[in-house]
Amino acid sequence: MLALGVVFSTAPSAQAHGTITNTNPKQGSTISKMPAMVWMEFDGNLIDIAKKQSNFMIIKDSKGKVLDDGHASVGGARLNVKIKNLLATGKITVDWRAVSEDGHPIKGSYFFTVSSKAKS
Repeated sequence: MLALGVVFSTAPSAQAHGTITNTNPKQGSTISKMPAMVWMEFDGNLIDIAKKQSNFMIIKDSKGKVLDDGHASVGGARLNVKIKNLLATGKITVDWRAVSEDGHPIKGSYFFTVSSKAKS
């Protein structure tokens, strides 16, 4: 019985929520031109709940104007959205919501800056 207790006490928790492992553009970075797509990767696959879109990304400029096409998509652990305004510059905010494979929604935001003075 003691051995079983040790096995169960050292098993990884199934309650771990998804975390971001990579973004493009990088959080806090300054880039020379707006990318055609913004994406985020998580440490596990994302899921939709009840066959409804459960994962979102909204990309906005510093004035609050939406720059994305409104159709965030999921491919495994990656959440991405196409950008419809490639001429935007300044501080760009990425607001997101994702549902990790454990079924828990997570959300947040990050920013990057588009500046013609940035090095490519």
